[in-house]
Amino acid sequence: MGAKPVSVWSTLDRRQRHVLMCTLAVNALLFFDQTSVTVALPAMHREFGAPTVALQWTITAYLLALAVFMVVAGRLADRFGRRRMLLAGIGLFGLASAACAAAPSFGFLIATRFVQGIGGAIMQPLALGNTSRAIGEQRRGWAVGLLSTGGTTFLTVGPVLSGVIVDVASWRWLFVINLPVVVFALYQGRRWITPSREAQPTRIEGAGLLLLITGLASVVIGVSQLSVWRSVAPVLILVGALLLGLLVRHELRSNHPLVPVALLGRNRYLLAALTALFAIQFAVLGTSVYLVIFLQHGMGERALTAGLVLALSGMFTPLLSLSTGRFTDRHGPRGLVLGGLALATAGLIWVGLAAPHRELWLLIPGLLAFSLSRPAVFTPASAGAFTTISPNRSGLASGLVTEARQLGSVFGVAVLGAVIAGTHGDLPGAEGFSAAMLVAAAVTAIAGIITAFVLPRKHQSTPR
Repeated sequence: MGAKPVSVWSTLDRRQRHVLMCTLAVNALLFFDQTSVTVALPAMHREFGAPTVALQWTITAYLLALAVFMVVAGRLADRFGRRRMLLAGIGLFGLASAACAAAPSFGFLIATRFVQGIGGAIMQPLALGNTSRAIGEQRRGWAVGLLSTGGTTFLTVGPVLSGVIVDVASWRWLFVINLPVVVFALYQGRRWITPSREAQPTRIEGAGLLLLITGLASVVIGVSQLSVWRSVAPVLILVGALLLGLLVRHELRSNHPLVPVALLGRNRYLLAALTALFAIQFAVLGTSVYLVIFLQHGMGERALTAGLVLALSGMFTPLLSLSTGRFTDRHGPRGLVLGGLALATAGLIWVGLAAPHRELWLLIPGLLAFSLSRPAVFTPASAGAFTTISPNRSGLASGLVTEARQLGSVFGVAVLGAVIAGTHGDLPGAEGFSAAMLVAAAVTAIAGIITAFVLPRKHQSTPR
């Protein structure tokens, strides 16, 4: 008999294992809170009486904070220390979770969700950075894969667990259960992560950060409130667009840009990969939020049923991500990304056309196709972004991939919410939900067309 294969985990020393336990707990918090709250939105609506246009801000506030503050998390860590900033992010996330659980009003809940998003923005890149530093270069790919698989598993099971909690207890317990995980992660990180920082950290550009925050916030608020603030919302969108235009101009002239605008202008392959990631995440988060509301309010299903259906729409991501990664290594990202975007478009059109029939079984084929599309786009497009940038700039590639996905999430929730509000009014009935799914399908289709023209046909890289 041959020798038994040695698992990678068994080759790690005690400190490395405890660091991984800390960062896996951080990923569990991050991914669980992205999807669990969506199942609770109807329960929050019943308690606070908030309209759907406002209800989506429990998600949008969290995602907006993630998208904006993740840009500076790495630079803060370089200056103040990677362990210190990770622990600060975990602590802030925990305090905000407790405040969310005790929220006396809907406005207070939105504000504390934004603070929770700031904590998440600090946690996400630093969990990866501290893991990479502790595990070492030889096992780095395995460790990143473990974190990814663990995170996407919680992304999938989160809605089911959330449905059970909302049905048998209260939506407030979704935030309470974060607290023991926060305590565990703080202890593990404080005890086992070695302090580190850059000797000469890059300074944080205050003007660029201010333009990014105000520009993005203006556009997102304007889009989400189009049906309510009919005269003010277009002005907000215009002001936000002008501020983002000023950001582009400022970043092109800056010696320490927050956003590498010049690189995106030169590297069209990178831009195509980021476009695909933006589009699929636009569809994923936008669909997740309004699917569960439609199932519970439009079709009368229980929170647990809505959670199970939402989990179905994400079930293939943890199952197929490793396989699609290996396929990409051999054949390049083009085929999978194009196929995934086509599947997403077809699945969303199916769901949009089936929604008016109000039959759960009719939605399932479209949701399965959409579920298959996610690992076919996420892993290959992310890998494609890395292959177009030289290895010594892998941190930049990681930041761009994360930021493209976060921006897709923010705009997916805001734009589809505006479509529903403009079509139906308050709660998403069949007409509004159907229109939103067709808009999401249009976004993935346009991204597919752009990708088809831009990504190279042969497996190649163009490091910059």
